[in-house]
Amino acid sequence: MISVSFLNRTARDSRSRRVHALMQWCLAASLALYAGTHAQAAEHTSVTPEQAYQLALEARSVGDYPAMLILLRQAGYAGDLPAQEMLASVLLAGPVLYGDSISGGLCEAIHWSRRATEQGSAVAKHQDMILNGLRDLPLQREICFARER
Repeated sequence: MISVSFLNRTARDSRSRRVHALMQWCLAASLALYAGTHAQAAEHTSVTPEQAYQLALEARSVGDYPAMLILLRQAGYAGDLPAQEMLASVLLAGPVLYGDSISGGLCEAIHWSRRATEQGSAVAKHQDMILNGLRDLPLQREICFARER
Protein backbone atom coordinates (compact mmCIF):
# COMPACT_ATOMS: atom_id res chain seq x y z
CA MET A 1 0.00 0.00 0.00
CA ILE A 2 2.78 2.41 0.86
CA SER A 3 4.62 1.74 -2.37
CA VAL A 4 1.47 2.39 -4.44
CA SER A 5 0.86 5.79 -2.87
CA PHE A 6 4.54 6.55 -3.29
CA LEU A 7 4.34 5.69 -7.01
CA ASN A 8 1.18 7.79 -7.47
CA ARG A 9 2.75 10.72 -5.72
CA THR A 10 5.90 10.38 -7.81
CA ALA A 11 3.89 10.24 -11.05
CA ARG A 12 1.84 13.24 -9.95
CA ASP A 13 4.96 15.15 -8.91
CA SER A 14 6.63 14.30 -12.20
CA ARG A 15 3.60 15.45 -14.18
CA SER A 16 3.38 18.59 -12.09
CA ARG A 17 7.06 19.38 -12.77
CA ARG A 18 6.55 18.73 -16.49
CA VAL A 19 3.49 20.99 -16.63
CA HIS A 20 5.29 23.62 -14.59
CA ALA A 21 8.20 23.55 -17.05
CA LEU A 22 5.78 23.84 -19.98
CA MET A 23 4.02 26.74 -18.27
CA GLN A 24 7.31 28.53 -17.68
CA TRP A 25 8.23 28.04 -21.32
CA CYS A 26 4.84 29.29 -22.47
CA LEU A 27 4.99 32.36 -20.25
CA ALA A 28 8.54 33.10 -21.37
CA ALA A 29 7.43 32.78 -24.98
CA SER A 30 4.50 35.12 -24.39
CA LEU A 31 6.70 37.68 -22.69
CA ALA A 32 9.17 37.49 -25.55
CA LEU A 33 6.39 38.09 -28.05
CA TYR A 34 4.94 41.01 -26.12
CA ALA A 35 8.32 42.53 -25.40
CA GLY A 36 8.77 43.12 -29.11
CA THR A 37 11.64 40.76 -29.75
CA HIS A 38 12.74 40.16 -33.28
CA ALA A 39 10.25 38.37 -35.53
CA GLN A 40 12.68 35.55 -36.17
CA ALA A 41 13.03 34.79 -32.45
CA ALA A 42 9.26 35.04 -32.00
CA GLU A 43 8.70 32.35 -34.64
CA HIS A 44 10.68 29.89 -32.54
CA THR A 45 8.86 30.68 -29.29
CA SER A 46 5.27 31.12 -30.45
CA VAL A 47 2.52 28.93 -29.06
CA THR A 48 -0.62 28.25 -31.06
CA PRO A 49 -3.99 29.01 -29.47
CA GLU A 50 -4.76 25.30 -29.39
CA GLN A 51 -1.50 24.60 -27.56
CA ALA A 52 -2.23 27.37 -25.06
CA TYR A 53 -5.68 25.85 -24.46
CA GLN A 54 -4.18 22.39 -23.92
CA LEU A 55 -1.63 23.85 -21.51
CA ALA A 56 -4.49 25.54 -19.65
CA LEU A 57 -6.20 22.17 -19.28
CA GLU A 58 -2.98 20.70 -17.91
CA ALA A 59 -2.62 23.61 -15.49
CA ARG A 60 -6.18 23.02 -14.28
CA SER A 61 -5.48 19.33 -13.73
CA VAL A 62 -2.56 20.13 -11.42
CA GLY A 63 -4.39 22.97 -9.66
CA ASP A 64 -2.36 25.86 -11.08
CA TYR A 65 -5.40 28.08 -11.61
CA PRO A 66 -3.63 31.43 -12.11
CA ALA A 67 -1.58 29.91 -14.95
CA MET A 68 -4.75 28.32 -16.33
CA LEU A 69 -6.38 31.75 -16.45
CA ILE A 70 -3.40 33.32 -18.24
CA LEU A 71 -3.32 30.58 -20.85
CA LEU A 72 -7.08 30.65 -21.39
CA ARG A 73 -6.95 34.40 -21.97
CA GLN A 74 -4.05 33.98 -24.39
CA ALA A 75 -5.96 31.36 -26.40
CA GLY A 76 -9.23 33.28 -26.10
CA TYR A 77 -7.77 36.51 -27.47
CA ALA A 78 -6.39 34.48 -30.37
CA GLY A 79 -9.93 33.30 -31.15
CA ASP A 80 -9.89 29.76 -29.74
CA LEU A 81 -13.57 28.94 -29.17
CA PRO A 82 -13.15 26.22 -26.50
CA ALA A 83 -10.88 28.56 -24.53
CA GLN A 84 -13.45 31.37 -24.71
CA GLU A 85 -16.22 29.03 -23.53
CA MET A 86 -14.12 27.68 -20.68
CA LEU A 87 -12.92 31.13 -19.67
CA ALA A 88 -16.50 32.37 -19.36
CA SER A 89 -17.36 29.31 -17.23
CA VAL A 90 -14.28 29.70 -15.04
CA LEU A 91 -15.01 33.36 -14.41
CA LEU A 92 -18.66 32.65 -13.66
CA ALA A 93 -17.79 29.91 -11.17
CA GLY A 94 -14.80 31.78 -9.76
CA PRO A 95 -13.97 30.98 -6.16
CA VAL A 96 -16.81 28.46 -5.84
CA LEU A 97 -14.93 25.91 -7.95
CA TYR A 98 -11.37 27.21 -8.00
CA GLY A 99 -10.85 28.74 -4.58
CA ASP A 100 -9.48 32.18 -3.86
CA SER A 101 -6.90 31.96 -6.65
CA ILE A 102 -9.61 32.98 -9.15
CA SER A 103 -11.99 35.76 -8.34
CA GLY A 104 -15.34 35.75 -10.08
CA GLY A 105 -15.47 38.31 -12.83
CA LEU A 106 -18.97 38.80 -14.17
CA CYS A 107 -17.98 41.54 -16.61
CA GLU A 108 -15.16 39.50 -18.07
CA ALA A 109 -17.37 36.39 -18.13
CA ILE A 110 -19.96 38.33 -20.13
CA HIS A 111 -17.22 39.51 -22.49
CA TRP A 112 -15.93 35.99 -23.20
CA SER A 113 -19.41 34.53 -23.46
CA ARG A 114 -20.32 37.21 -25.99
CA ARG A 115 -17.18 36.53 -28.04
CA ALA A 116 -17.93 32.81 -28.10
CA THR A 117 -21.58 33.47 -29.01
CA GLU A 118 -20.41 35.55 -31.97
CA GLN A 119 -18.62 32.42 -33.21
CA GLY A 120 -21.85 30.40 -32.95
CA SER A 121 -21.14 28.56 -29.70
CA ALA A 122 -24.11 26.68 -28.25
CA VAL A 123 -22.29 26.56 -24.89
CA ALA A 124 -21.99 30.34 -24.84
CA LYS A 125 -25.68 30.72 -25.72
CA HIS A 126 -26.48 28.56 -22.69
CA GLN A 127 -24.14 30.68 -20.55
CA ASP A 128 -26.01 33.78 -21.74
CA MET A 129 -29.31 32.17 -20.71
CA ILE A 130 -27.87 31.55 -17.25
CA LEU A 131 -26.56 35.10 -17.06
CA ASN A 132 -29.91 36.49 -18.19
CA GLY A 133 -31.57 34.61 -15.33
CA LEU A 134 -29.53 36.45 -12.70
CA ARG A 135 -31.66 38.91 -10.79
CA ASP A 136 -29.18 41.80 -10.79
CA LEU A 137 -27.75 41.23 -14.26
CA PRO A 138 -29.34 44.24 -16.05
CA LEU A 139 -27.64 46.63 -13.63
CA GLN A 140 -24.39 44.65 -13.82
CA ARG A 141 -24.46 44.66 -17.65
CA GLU A 142 -24.83 48.45 -17.66
CA ILE A 143 -21.80 48.72 -15.37
CA CYS A 144 -19.80 46.33 -17.58
CA PHE A 145 -20.70 48.08 -20.83
CA ALA A 146 -19.94 51.49 -19.31
CA ARG A 147 -16.43 50.25 -18.48
CA GLU A 148 -15.88 49.12 -22.07
CA ARG A 149 -16.67 52.54 -23.49
